Amino acid sequence: PRVNFVMESVIEKDIVIVGGGIAGLTTSLGLHRLGIESLVLESSDGLRVSGFALTIWENGWKALDAVGVGDILRHQHIQLHGLVTTTLITGKQTSTTSFKDDTRKHGPHEVRCVRRKLLLEAFANELPSGTIRYMSRVVAIQESGFSKILHLADGTTIKTKVINIM
Repeated sequence: PRVNFVMESVIEKDIVIVGGGIAGLTTSLGLHRLGIESLVLESSDGLRVSGFALTIWENGWKALDAVGVGDILRHQHIQLHGLVTTTLITGKQTSTTSFKDDTRKHGPHEVRCVRRKLLLEAFANELPSGTIRYMSRVVAIQESGFSKILHLADGTTIKTKVINIM
């Protein structure tokens, strides 16, 4: 008779982030830049990209600069200088918007269309090895005093603290 062994392990981490998407990786990278270690749990076997691209405006670029990937992404994506809207019926232009507003005291708007895959890769490449744990599907969360215990599909148990900041 065959005996199936399930490898169980218990991990203790102060900060666990469930989900390796844009929000999870940005949070982890921001904490890393502050010298705070975290663990990102991602259920898939690699970075999972939904959609092709997104448009990032000035405040988004400020956030990307704050976590240290703004310049990396600027070199990979061209700046947009305006927007033209046309009607599908006649194909005629209905409106235009320029991002080169000379009346602004800080210069033109910074707007770029960024490929989601390259955005996620920029975050992941800046994180320390082992920060993202792939194939880590959370199947249950249990409360234990001031801690939460995460149970993963592979039998791993992760104990993490819960801190309320008011």
